[in-house]
Amino acid sequence: MVPLVKQSYLDQVPFSRFNPSFIVESTPVVLHPLEVVSVATNAWGKFVQSLAHEGQRIIDAMEELITRAHG
Repeated sequence: MVPLVKQSYLDQVPFSRFNPSFIVESTPVVLHPLEVVSVATNAWGKFVQSLAHEGQRIIDAMEELITRAHG
């Protein structure tokens, strides 16, 4: 699970490839790959919206996380 943080909580998003922004239920949110965790499916909340159409941007962010961690 990779959290989405309301963009209004952040001062700025300096590296948009690593922290891409999306709109979820009319709210701007930012992906936070550094906070990725495993969460049991029975602990998930209700389904809100699919970001499948943004899959490549999400993969790019995760790739940045992995490649920067391993130089």
